[in-house]
Amino acid sequence: MRTARWLLVMVAFAAAAGGCGRVYKTEADRFVTLTAGKGYDRGMVVCLSGAGGVTGEVDRIRRGLVEGGVECAIEAFEWSSGWILSDQMDITANKEKAGMLARRIERYNREYPDCPIHLIGVSAGTGLVVWAVEDLRPGRRVENVVLVASSLWKEYDLSAALQNVNGRIYNHCSSADMVLAIGVPLVGTVDRKNGISGGLHGFQTPEHATADTHVLYKAKLEQIAWSSRDAACGHIGDHLGGTRPAYVRERIAPLAWAKRPETKVAAAQEAPMTAVAVARN
Repeated sequence: MRTARWLLVMVAFAAAAGGCGRVYKTEADRFVTLTAGKGYDRGMVVCLSGAGGVTGEVDRIRRGLVEGGVECAIEAFEWSSGWILSDQMDITANKEKAGMLARRIERYNREYPDCPIHLIGVSAGTGLVVWAVEDLRPGRRVENVVLVASSLWKEYDLSAALQNVNGRIYNHCSSADMVLAIGVPLVGTVDRKNGISGGLHGFQTPEHATADTHVLYKAKLEQIAWSSRDAACGHIGDHLGGTRPAYVRERIAPLAWAKRPETKVAAAQEAPMTAVAVARN
């Protein structure tokens, strides 16, 4: 059984050497609206695929969010070059693309200053999500960040990103993820460390973390480990199980809520204690 798993992972990474390179004429070509241009006045969710961007994970996430009642705009940031290994390993190109995502967040924030922005990244795409949030200019923030099967190193310092998040970073991890357990240590994490990623057992505070970093991790990082009950939502602990529509509907969509700004203000004025309680939950 263990040998079969090794073979499956090696076949997957061998296939990664192939692919179809993509060419984007303009930066705007990378941002694709998945909700027919609707919902921007309620908020925005930007989704990033894993390396290669060829397994349909963003479309599954969109379906799960819509089924879960998320009514804000949903965009895909098509960051992938179409080549799995280069996506995982080219940190320079990936950080440049993360800068594009940061500028998109800032433009949306200027146009809709009272609307929440949520980011969802898968596997290598989680690296770009975190780097984009780190790169935001002063005064620009996002609401929540969702990481699924992250291939960032487990001790990557998330403190800079956590400071630019109003809510939390939710890290969905699975110790049964064979891609992260075997494949990623072979080729390196997306931030180019030769070790275990945060999507396997969760992120740890860096070895020499400051007291402030420990406080940030405790207050704003929530680790959501896979359990057998998630199989009922189609997630069997595998690498992309966290992108199954049913899992997204039940476990992720409730985090990406969005309401019209005037509704949020009215609700806060009418029942401020209730609003605080909901925010804490």
